[in-house]
Amino acid sequence: MTVESLVSGEQFRLLQPQKERLLLSLLKQQVIRSIETSQYMKHFYEAYGSRPENIQHTADITPLPVTMFKNFKLQTCPDEEVVRILKSSGTTTGVPSMIPIDKTTAMRQTRALVSILKSYLGTSRRPFLVMDTASINDPDAGTITARGAAVRGIANFARKTVYVMDDVGGELVPNLDRLRNFVEEYKGQEILAFGFTYIIWTRFLSALKEAKMKLDLPNIKILHSGGWKKLTAQAVTKDAFNRDVAEAFGTDPSNVIDFYGMVEQLGVLFLDCPAGNKHAPDFADVIIRDFYTMDEAPNGTPGLIEVLSTLATSYPSQAVLTEDVGEIRGVDDCPCGRKGKYFVFRARAERAEIRGCGDTFAESRRE
Repeated sequence: MTVESLVSGEQFRLLQPQKERLLLSLLKQQVIRSIETSQYMKHFYEAYGSRPENIQHTADITPLPVTMFKNFKLQTCPDEEVVRILKSSGTTTGVPSMIPIDKTTAMRQTRALVSILKSYLGTSRRPFLVMDTASINDPDAGTITARGAAVRGIANFARKTVYVMDDVGGELVPNLDRLRNFVEEYKGQEILAFGFTYIIWTRFLSALKEAKMKLDLPNIKILHSGGWKKLTAQAVTKDAFNRDVAEAFGTDPSNVIDFYGMVEQLGVLFLDCPAGNKHAPDFADVIIRDFYTMDEAPNGTPGLIEVLSTLATSYPSQAVLTEDVGEIRGVDDCPCGRKGKYFVFRARAERAEIRGCGDTFAESRRE
């Protein structure tokens, strides 16, 4: 089976043993190619004594620490084939990850996002409310941030896109008149919305509360991600966030959907299902690594999240070790019916160098 057939097919249908066999074959081929095309990857695998011929399970692939994308040009295609650079949030030193994207990778990532979102949203296009500024999604930009990449991916389900935040002197401020017009025009329809978690909580909701404004959009689906570290520090729980956002929009808390993703693995999103679990699509997977040994952690044991992806041809996406904490809750038996591994995100790792995109937004607004 090819990557293209995995991406274009219905997701969350493969039982884990079958999925493991398919991914192992594809990922081993990609590891070999990364060694052949990148001196950094060749040195990396040599340093760890990792040889492709010895890989018997996906967990045997030595994961690439996500911070390496900040320090090295991890590119596995010629310079002339790069069509776009994805840029992550910066660290304390202001150094972002720079992810080169070629046409094949870009096409796969777009199709992958659509395949995943179809399982949660269906196929109908609908009005799309973006709780951010239009400037984050400049179609002519050669470099795009994680916020812009998320909007681009979700916009595949949009009939019309409306940005309801303005940049006023460096501050994001909701345009309440534009928001009222959106509600008036699309009231009663199925609507899609997206915003970064921290921005929704500290900018969007706070402005609505100050204006004593409540929306009447019961048929909305609100996707959000990023910034949980700062909200957790403020003692904002996931349940409280869902409740307050749902109340502001006039909808049920089940329509507020958190997802986990990273710019280094664009195209792979892990959305909450009705049971509160995040699922790996058929073309990707997750492994939880023990904090100290880096062995695969048993189900139910917290550890570092590793994301495996078959999508990229322009950079090594095969196995990327994050600085996020999660745990596998089960395999093939989630009440929602989706197959494969399912997990929960717990927190950012303590003393991790990386900050999430929403967290970086929070920091920059205090400086």
